[in-house]
Amino acid sequence: MFSLHRHQLASQLPAGAAAILTGNDVMPTNADGTMKYCPNANLYYLTGIYEDDAMLVLCPHHPITALREVLFIKRTDETFVKWLGRRIDKETASRVSGIRTVYFTDEYWSAMKRILPLSDSIYLYSNEHMRSENETQTREDRLLLECKRLYPLHRYERLYPLLARQRTAKSPEEIEHLRKAAGITEAGFRRVLRYMQPGKTGIQVAAEMIHEYMQYNSTWSGYEPIVAYGADTCILHYRANESTGKDGDLALIDAAASWNLYNADATRTIPVSGRFTKRQREHYDAVLRVHKQVRQLVRAGVILTDIWQASNNLLLEELVNLGLCTTADIRANGATHYLNKYCYHNVAHFLGLDVHDIGYHHEPLPAGAVITNEPGIYNEAEGIGIRIENNLVVRENGYEDLMEGMPVEAEEIEELMN
Repeated sequence: MFSLHRHQLASQLPAGAAAILTGNDVMPTNADGTMKYCPNANLYYLTGIYEDDAMLVLCPHHPITALREVLFIKRTDETFVKWLGRRIDKETASRVSGIRTVYFTDEYWSAMKRILPLSDSIYLYSNEHMRSENETQTREDRLLLECKRLYPLHRYERLYPLLARQRTAKSPEEIEHLRKAAGITEAGFRRVLRYMQPGKTGIQVAAEMIHEYMQYNSTWSGYEPIVAYGADTCILHYRANESTGKDGDLALIDAAASWNLYNADATRTIPVSGRFTKRQREHYDAVLRVHKQVRQLVRAGVILTDIWQASNNLLLEELVNLGLCTTADIRANGATHYLNKYCYHNVAHFLGLDVHDIGYHHEPLPAGAVITNEPGIYNEAEGIGIRIENNLVVRENGYEDLMEGMPVEAEEIEELMN
């Protein structure tokens, strides 16, 4: 799989081009602590290596065959192993990645003196995700500065557009990883349905889910678990999780699993006491109707922004049916006013190695793309927030729902809880 990904990327590079990718930094906390390492998604996508300090160079037209693909890994010594454990060695890195030429990272610049002088252009990756708000200088940023310092006369090009489009269309192997993550997520949700009752904190519910995930050698998807009760279900990225569910509350649970760094993304909204009230059920059925209608729009060639617009139109109809506004109100105040008040996020995003995966929303969806389907209605005044989220594989003439077996009908949820 990793060799195929590299071949696809290399085929897009012009003659005389070299592409360089680097791992992420290990970020500090306080004192001598560090945060849990977050692998660089692109480096893993192309090599299967997720350790820090790794680097990859692709120079597909280099006259020396051994220098067309070069992997760099961290050198370790006896002291490092005693304190932190063993790291991947050259032989294992070569076997995992399929790359024959492996150096240590401290040999990087000496090796590059054999590559970059024979290259005309250097392709580097910079985070161009439209929702990125990062203000920290990254290792990718520093790599760009150092390359320009040492090789100022080379032409510099963007890797982001190439990888964004390539990663949007998932390979069959990638879809299997995502299918596995979805299946583990279903197991965790079914466990919660048996566990949920008044008096449970959000942390306790999350603990039940991660316990189930870890039985499959899985972990959380790439975001903090969300378990919200009552009016907090209307907070999209609620993360406190200390609140306690009460009889009559809804619980919104957005807490999926990750498998081999590929992320599921799932949300369900359930009644804490095991039964929806009449008003809660009206809201739930409204969102479920939109959820079912949206997936019928999904197929190769459709543009994501068009799905967003269609979803908004469907949600506005449901807001009228729920008595939250009238068609006259919408004409007078505008659709945006009521969408911002009750339905304040888009219905779908790309999914993969990143939860909000890279890709272009204004381009036709390719077969193999994986997107979420997550309409929501949030009525803070009544303490009712509903979101229902599944993961869909885009096919030539439709979709495949990776969470088809995960309970979603209100009757099934109530039956399993009782």
